[in-house]
Amino acid sequence: MTGRLGKLLVGLALFALGVTCTVQAELGLAPWDVLHSAVSELTGLGFGTASVLASVVVLLFAMALGTRPGIGTVANTLLIGAAIEVLLRVGFLDTADRWPWLARLALLVAGLAVIGLGSALYIGAHLGSGPRDSLMIAVHRRLRAPIVLARTLTEGSAFAIGALLGGAVGVGTVVSVVLIGPFVGLGFRLLRQTPTRGEG
Repeated sequence: MTGRLGKLLVGLALFALGVTCTVQAELGLAPWDVLHSAVSELTGLGFGTASVLASVVVLLFAMALGTRPGIGTVANTLLIGAAIEVLLRVGFLDTADRWPWLARLALLVAGLAVIGLGSALYIGAHLGSGPRDSLMIAVHRRLRAPIVLARTLTEGSAFAIGALLGGAVGVGTVVSVVLIGPFVGLGFRLLRQTPTRGEG
């Protein structure tokens, strides 16, 4: 259990680092945030409130499809946001918005790659996943879809619904939809992790 907890925490730290890189690249909202921005605009709720509401709905849906929350679910909810906040407050990459466009694109792609590694590590601990990762795993199990396809489907669906509802979209959003699935799949292969126990 100690080893699994360590894997969980390192994975969440990498995840937070990757997300911070994508945020600081300032090339567009992440796919799920497009949906959150749309819900916020349509309902008058704050962006953070819309994000929490979406997380609860997604987690309940994932649970209905057979996934179960655990320590990792709580840790994902509490620690990733806190770690991102710390990184932003200490000024991590706070000059990136003045970098050339190609450098910011490279930062975005690097951030997605780190998210892929972090996702594989913390999910591979099998202590429970965050709402969106739980949905990915539910799709992986139910459709017997490769994890690359499962992640692309969930991210693409959030992007499509958010865009149709008027959410803000940027070039970075499209890049994220296209690359996040392959990077998560690569993370599982490189780190020799499995999305669910008993696989491999």
